[in-house]
Formats: sequence, structure tokens, C-alpha cells
Amino acid sequence: MPPAWQPDSPWHEAAPNDSALKGDWWQLFQDDALNPLVERALAGNQDLRVAALRLEQARDQVTVARADLYPWVGLSTTAARSKTSANRPLSQYGQANQSTGQNNFALAGTVNYEADLFGRVRRDVEGARASAQQAEADFENTRLILTAQLVSDYFALRELDMEIAVLRHSLDLQRDALRFIASRHDLGFATGLDLAQQQALVDSSASQLELLANQRAQFEHAIATLVGTPAPSFALAAGPAIASLPAIPLGLPSDLLQRRPDVAAAERSMAAANARIGVARAAYYPSIILGSGVGEPNAGWQSNTLATLFAAPSRLWSIGLSATQTLFDAG
Repeated sequence: MPPAWQPDSPWHEAAPNDSALKGDWWQLFQDDALNPLVERALAGNQDLRVAALRLEQARDQVTVARADLYPWVGLSTTAARSKTSANRPLSQYGQANQSTGQNNFALAGTVNYEADLFGRVRRDVEGARASAQQAEADFENTRLILTAQLVSDYFALRELDMEIAVLRHSLDLQRDALRFIASRHDLGFATGLDLAQQQALVDSSASQLELLANQRAQFEHAIATLVGTPAPSFALAAGPAIASLPAIPLGLPSDLLQRRPDVAAAERSMAAANARIGVARAAYYPSIILGSGVGEPNAGWQSNTLATLFAAPSRLWSIGLSATQTLFDAG
């Protein structure tokens, strides 16, 4: 890439900073009724719980993938008694079969290790780590969206509270005026048209007040959903909005991209996809396993009696190397 873009300052190279703590930014509004709502949302929102569990799952997947970098060690034990049939097919025609019963005691260990010569395990771990970082960015993005949506709905509700308060005051004045015009009409100093116009104004304001109340109820229900509380069990008392807004720091709008977790999640999704390409490319090469195969003993003891299980003649061992290479799979 070129070292610089055509325009001069304030152009600068991007420095991703999505991991920087966002902090309790909603406290900048200094609203004592808002802060407890955000805390309840962070503790009880279902979407945030799902994102947290997905992050935990992705981190566990990293542990699972990283385990393939180390040998697989197992221990197997066997205690059995068996009896052969005297009427089984003959193995030697000149000798009759006999029924035999015997014990089988075995204690053996197994060690297997995949020699990652072609990077399959390493790229698998790399992809798991990128997916875990993506899940972490998704969690931060969910948290940020949740708090931003809650704060937005809260201030929309407070704005409606102020509108409702102003409209109720206006409606009281209009009703006083209606009573005054009605008195003048009864005394013959006002026409029926004046009375009808004032009545229509009162009715219109009352309808608008009902509409604002319905809109406020919708925002209240939305806040209830965000904080994880059933709407019928949630109520937010009417109150005034804040007197002033916090100062917004100056800067390039593009600088915000460096802090956005959704942008980071997209980048780490691409990194995970690149790692999966490496895993797929490794399938062109042989898989090499050091050991005797998973589940087969490498070393141990086997005997038909417990007394001689750990005797020298009861020892067994095996070691080897297996390599598997696909020759033809029809594309």
C-alpha cells in the first residue's frame, strides 16, 4: 500500500482500537432514572446472555482445537471371561475342537500424536482463535447496541413526557376558553360558530393527547423488553428530560470506525475464513500419526490371571507410524 493518501493532514493511517473500553458512557447524561435501567438491561437482557454464551462456547472451541497440538494419552482396562464352543468350525481337520473357558485381564496405555507437518492443526487453532475474537467483538457490539437502543428509547419517552405536559397545559387553557365562550354564547355575545370552533379545538387537542400517550406506552414497552421485564410488570413514571447534553469531542468521523466492534467482527470473520482455507489445503497432504492408532494399546500388561498380570511375560507393547493419503475421491 502507498505510505500516504493524496490529501494532507488530518489524514493518518488507521489504528484499530475496538478493544478500548467504552465505559459507562450513559452516565455522562447524569440522569438518575436512566442509570438503573441500563444496569437492569445489562443484567437481564436475553440477547446479551446469548452473546455471552456464544463467546464462552467460542473460547472453549479454542481449547479443543489447541489440544490437538499435544499427544493424546489414554488408559484402558479389560476384565473378561469367555468360553469357546466345542462345535465351532475346525481349524485343523485332524484335530477335534474343545470347549475352553479362560479369563482375560489387561491394563494398557495409549499415546498418539499427529505430526502437524502441513499445518492442519495450526491453522485450525488459528481459525478457532479468530472465531473467538469475532464472538468477543459480537458480544461487545450487542452490548453497545443494547445500551444505545435503551438510551435512545428512554430520551424519546422523556421527550414525549414534555410534549404531553405542554399539551395538557394547553388543553386546560382551551377548556377554560371553551367555558368562557359557552357563557358568552348563553348571554348572546358569541355565535354558535365560535362555540363550535372552540369545541373542535378542544377535541383535536384531546385526540392528540391520546395519540402521544399511546406512543409513550410503546416506548415504555420497548424499554421493558430491553431490560428483560414483562411489559405489564413495568412502569416508568413521567418526568422531565435533562437540561443539557454532554459535550461531543471533535474528530474525524472515520475515527469512529477504529472503535466499532462490528467492523472488528467482520475483519475477524475474514481471518477465520482464511484459516479454514489453510485447513482445507492441508487435506491435500498425508495425515501422519505417531503411535498405534487411537484406542489401541502402546504398552501394558495382559494375562489370564490377576496374579501374573504384572509379571514380565505379561508385558506387551507396540509402536509405529501411520500415514493416510487420499488417492482418488472423484473430485
